[in-house]
Amino acid sequence: MPALQTARLDLEPITVKHAAEAWPHLDDPRMWQFFPKLRPKSFEELRLTYARWENPFHAKSELRENWACRDRLSRDVVGTMQATTFPAQTLSYIAYGIFAAYQRRGYAREAVEAVLHHLDNDLHSRRIFAEMDVKNEASFRLAESLGFKRVKTRHTVDPERGIDADEYLYELLI
Repeated sequence: MPALQTARLDLEPITVKHAAEAWPHLDDPRMWQFFPKLRPKSFEELRLTYARWENPFHAKSELRENWACRDRLSRDVVGTMQATTFPAQTLSYIAYGIFAAYQRRGYAREAVEAVLHHLDNDLHSRRIFAEMDVKNEASFRLAESLGFKRVKTRHTVDPERGIDADEYLYELLI
């Protein structure tokens, strides 16, 4: 999995070492406003998750990549990015989360643009999807500003992930 760069950010493949930096931010309830049951219950749970992510899942049919977004000047980890790609179908799903203390500074745009570039140029994805809660205005406004089109509104019930909400599905055609 490649490291990616933007004007201000280094997107580093997530490792166990990132857990200590990310934990204080991921323990902040503001990060889980839309998906509270996805909140890690402890530092140890987050560490185990990052340990799994450290070795990206890569099967012939699916590739999962996860990055920590580090501000190049302050050296702070400001958020995370994720991409799941299905090469045979030339499509990917992205997810992004900028920690509450760093929101509204343009980091999400930079990180998403870097991942979109990677998905297009390196993995040849032609359709990229993003799902978000209909109440997450900042997220869907960002997606729309990057050219994503809303293709569906659906009621999602996933008790395992703690989701019982209306979500938008956005698609970007490359």
